[in-house]
Amino acid sequence: MENISKSPFTKRSNELMLILVLGFIFTLAASSYNLFESVVLFVENYIHEGMGLLLILSIYTSFGLGIFSLRRWMELESTLTLYREAEDGLREKDVMYRALFEQSNDAVIISDGKKVLDINKKGCETFGFGQRRPRNISLLSFIPSEYLPELQQALKETFKKNSSHFEMRHQKPDGEIIDIEVSLSLIDRKNNIVQIVAQDITSLKNAERWEHENRKRLKTVLDNTLCGILLIEASSRKIVDVNQVALKTTGYSEKEIIGMVCHQLVCQGGEEGCTDLSLDPAGDLSEDLLFKARGKPIPILRNVVPVSIGGNGYFVESFIDLSERKKAEEEFLQAKLAATEENNIHEI
Repeated sequence: MENISKSPFTKRSNELMLILVLGFIFTLAASSYNLFESVVLFVENYIHEGMGLLLILSIYTSFGLGIFSLRRWMELESTLTLYREAEDGLREKDVMYRALFEQSNDAVIISDGKKVLDINKKGCETFGFGQRRPRNISLLSFIPSEYLPELQQALKETFKKNSSHFEMRHQKPDGEIIDIEVSLSLIDRKNNIVQIVAQDITSLKNAERWEHENRKRLKTVLDNTLCGILLIEASSRKIVDVNQVALKTTGYSEKEIIGMVCHQLVCQGGEEGCTDLSLDPAGDLSEDLLFKARGKPIPILRNVVPVSIGGNGYFVESFIDLSERKKAEEEFLQAKLAATEENNIHEI
C-alpha cells in the first residue's frame, strides 16, 4: 500500500498542476505588462508578411497543446482514482485478514525460516509471551530441542514442495503439556516467507491413546478367554482379527488366517450359508464343523453376534472345541452299549 501512495501517477499529476498554475500566473503577468502586444508589434515590424500565418499557427499550436494537456491530466486523474480504489480495497482486505490472523484459534507464526516476523495472540499465549509480541527472534526458540530436526526437515520440505507438517509435544507456561500439529506452508517463495500454524490436537491424541489402551485391554481379555474368537467384516465376510485360542485350535498362523473368507474355516454351509448372516440380533447357539489347517474337521459350538465398529458392520464369531466332549460322549455310549450287551448275555 505504501508503493501505491507514492505512485508515479500521483507525482506527475502534481507536476502538471504546478505547470498549469505557473502558466496561469505567467499569463496574468504578461497581460498586466502588455507583453503580448509588444510581441505582436515586433512581429509586425520585422515579419509583416508572415504575421497571419504565424498567428494562425500559434493559435492552433496553443489549442492543441491545451487539449493534449487537458486529456493527459484527465487520464492521469482517472488512473489515480483507480489506484486509490485499489488501495482502499487492499486496506479493507488487510484489515479483514488481520482480524482472521489475530482471532484464529490456532497459533500462527510468519517467519523467513530463521526469525519470527509476526505472531498472533494465540501464538503468544501458547508459547508463553503473554501480551508481548516477540519479533525478529530465532524461530528455533519456539521448538523443544528434541524436535529441532523435525522442524529443519519440515522447512526444507516446505521450500521444496510448498507445504509440510509434523507433530510435537509442548509444555505451556502453566505446566500443561499439549500435543501440537505444526503445519508449514510457503506464502512468498522470493523472500522465503513461511506461514506456520500450530494446532492443539491434545483432545484428538488423548482419544487415540484411550482407544489404543482399550484395544490393548480388549486384546488381553480375548487372548485369555477359553473360546476361539473371530472378527469378520460383514461386507466381505473376511476375517480381520483373531485371538490366540482360535489360532491354536485352527492350526493357522495369524498371517494365514487374516483375510480368509469365513466359510473356508467355520461355515459348514459354505458360501451360501455364510451370506445368510445378517446384522440382526444374534441367533441361537449351533453346532458346526471347524476346518483346521491340518487334520480332520472338528466339531464346535458356535455363536455369531453382529456389532458396529467405527460405523462399519462386523460379526464376532465365538466357538468352543467340542472334540473332547464328543469323544467322551462316544466312549460313554460305547461303554453303555457294551454293558447292555453284557447284561443281555448274563440274562440268557
